[in-house]
Amino acid sequence: MAPPSYSDLGKQARDVFNKGYHFGLWKLDVKTKTNSGVEFSTSGHSNQDTGKVFGSLETKYKVKEYGLNFSEKWNTDNTLTSEVSVENQLVKGLKVSFDGMFVPHTGYVLMPPSRRRVSFGYAVSYKYRRRSSASTNSENGTEGVSTTADTSASSPPTPRNGNSSGTNGVFTLSYRSKTGRFKTAYSHDRVRVDADFNVDLSGPLVNASGVAAYQGWLAGYQVAFDSQKSKITANNFALGYSTGDFVLHTNVNDGREFGGLIYQRCNDRLETAVQLSWASGSNATKFGMGAKYDLDKDACVRAKVNNQSQIGLGYQQKLRDGITLTLSTLVDGKNFNAGGHKIGVALELEA
Repeated sequence: MAPPSYSDLGKQARDVFNKGYHFGLWKLDVKTKTNSGVEFSTSGHSNQDTGKVFGSLETKYKVKEYGLNFSEKWNTDNTLTSEVSVENQLVKGLKVSFDGMFVPHTGYVLMPPSRRRVSFGYAVSYKYRRRSSASTNSENGTEGVSTTADTSASSPPTPRNGNSSGTNGVFTLSYRSKTGRFKTAYSHDRVRVDADFNVDLSGPLVNASGVAAYQGWLAGYQVAFDSQKSKITANNFALGYSTGDFVLHTNVNDGREFGGLIYQRCNDRLETAVQLSWASGSNATKFGMGAKYDLDKDACVRAKVNNQSQIGLGYQQKLRDGITLTLSTLVDGKNFNAGGHKIGVALELEA
C-alpha cells in the first residue's frame, strides 16, 4: 500500500479534532449523482456572528476508461475553479492535473495576495465617437481598433462613459491571463511524491514533497521555492509511525514550529487523539485532546478540549438513509457564566 501524501500525514488524528464540528454556523450540504455518473455537490452556511451567507456548487465527472476526472466549482464570491486530471494512463501510479481559479465577471485569474505576480495581458478596444455638428469634419466621427499589451498586476480597467459633447461610447474587451497550476503525484508501494508549480511569466512557485514508508515508519519532506526571488519559502520535515489502530506523527516547520499528533483506535467504537504544538518565536504551547464514540451504527458523540479551556461537544445522528443531522457547541470554560458560547447545526442530504 502506498504511503499518504505529506499533507495527509496524521490525518486520522486531525479528523478527530475537526470533523463533526461547525461552531457558529448553520450549514446545509446536498449531494446527488445522475445516472450518467455526474456528481453534484452544493453547500451553504450562514455565520451566526456576522450573518454572512456563503454557498458553493461543485460538479464532478469521471471517464474511467481514460482515467480522466473533470471538476468545476463556483461559489457566491463569484469565483470559478476548474480542474482536469488524468491518472494511471501515462505511467502507473502517476496523476497529472491542471487547475485554475478566476473571477468570471472580470476575466481575471484570482491569485492569493501572497502569490500575486506581474501578469501579462492583452486588450482589444473599439471606440466610436460622434461629435456635435459644430465640429470639423475630421471630428465628426472617429472609430478604430487598438491593441495594447499590459504587464501590470493592477485591478481590471473600468469602462468610461462620457456625454459632454454629442455621444461617446466605448466598448472594451479585455483579457488578462495569469497562469494556472500544474500538479503531479506519483505513488508507489514505498514512496509518494507530489509536485506542483504555477506557470508564471515572472517565475513559477514550486512546491514539492515526498513521503517514504518502511515497516510502518513514515518520513516526509516538503519544500516550497519562489523562483522569482530565488528563495525557499517553506522547509518542513515530518516523521511518524503508523499501524492499523495507532498513528504517531511529528513535524518541524521551518525549524521554528514543532508539532506532534497521536491517534489511537481503542476499539470498534472509540477513537482518541492528542495534539501538541510549540513555536520557538512566540514560545506558545498548544495542547488538546479529543475523542469520538459511536453509540450505534447511526449515531456518535464527539468531545475535545484544549489548554485554553475551550470545550467542544458534538452529536451526529443519521435520521434515515441519505439524511444526517449534526449538532455541536463550543463552551468557553474560563468564562462559563459570561456567555459567548457557540452552537452549530449542520444537515447533510445525499441521494
